[in-house]
Amino acid sequence: MKMLRSLAAITAAIFFATSTIAEDAKPAEWLFVHTASTAEMTSDTTLVMPVTREIFAFTDRPNRRHDYITAHAFVSLWDEDGDDTFKADPPNAVLTWIDGDDVKEAEVLITNATIIHYGRAITYDVKVETGEWSVGQISGASFFIDSQRPPPPHGGGRDTDSGPGSRPPVMMGPGARDK
Repeated sequence: MKMLRSLAAITAAIFFATSTIAEDAKPAEWLFVHTASTAEMTSDTTLVMPVTREIFAFTDRPNRRHDYITAHAFVSLWDEDGDDTFKADPPNAVLTWIDGDDVKEAEVLITNATIIHYGRAITYDVKVETGEWSVGQISGASFFIDSQRPPPPHGGGRDTDSGPGSRPPVMMGPGARDK
């Protein structure tokens, strides 16, 4: 009986160890955030957002990586062929913005993205799923975009542990981008 318990304990330990290894081997799923002080809903299917800084990209556990990618690299995700691309599987996104004292939101499906104004803005073609959407200017826009499995075309991400081969983590706080 004691041997049977030992065998069961060893089997359970191996099972949990291999399931953790399998979880760690899972490909990174990248999420993106595009922010701007203003944006414009030019129609019920189009959003134009200025590009004032690069698009922030990050992964969830267990990978925990982050990077900034250029607007051109981000938009190229809709140009790539393959089963696991934004062209084949358009991402979900949530747009939030400030309207007076309220925060508004809309959940959308982004069917395409293109660079306009010589790289100073991105036009998103969207299908509104839920929430508010009305033509006009908006303030304090934040666009949270769902996953993409391959790493973004720029960089490939930083490990938050700054291990060998990784770049230093992004510094946060006032003036951090200047350092």
